[in-house]
Amino acid sequence: MFKKCFSVAMAVLMMNLCVFASTPLNSGKTLSVRITSEITSDSKTTPSAIVDNDVKGKGGRVLIKRGTPVMLQVERVSKRGCGRAGEVKIKCISTTAVDGQTILLSGGELQKEGKNKKGLAIGLGVGLGYTFLPGVGLAFLAIKGDDAKIESNELIPVVFIASDYEIDE
Repeated sequence: MFKKCFSVAMAVLMMNLCVFASTPLNSGKTLSVRITSEITSDSKTTPSAIVDNDVKGKGGRVLIKRGTPVMLQVERVSKRGCGRAGEVKIKCISTTAVDGQTILLSGGELQKEGKNKKGLAIGLGVGLGYTFLPGVGLAFLAIKGDDAKIESNELIPVVFIASDYEIDE
């Protein structure tokens, strides 16, 4: 009887030791994310980004290493006629901890818009189309704005860890 109670007590104690082998990564902790490839509104390439600084726990233990890839969600709007510019918007989705867990991220949105040429396109199209070059002048309405561009090596501001995690040693 004593052996059974002792073995059950030891099993419970060993399960509790697993808690001491992990470090908490709390939601709301911030990290820096750096873009490593140029992103434009007209390209179809997949952009890349990395964690810029080590993310450490309470004991100074590294939980997310510097240089760890970050998954991004990219929304692109190409430049259009009537002088409308292109747009690009990126958002951080997730990264990976040192133990291989996927860490969800929130915040960290960056949006850029190209130069708008609406005034030029409408002014030339309508102005010349109705006065000097009827019919042909309206072709100026096809003028497009500029593409949006996010340069490589740019930091994404205010990226948070979305929920609590336990990182194993």
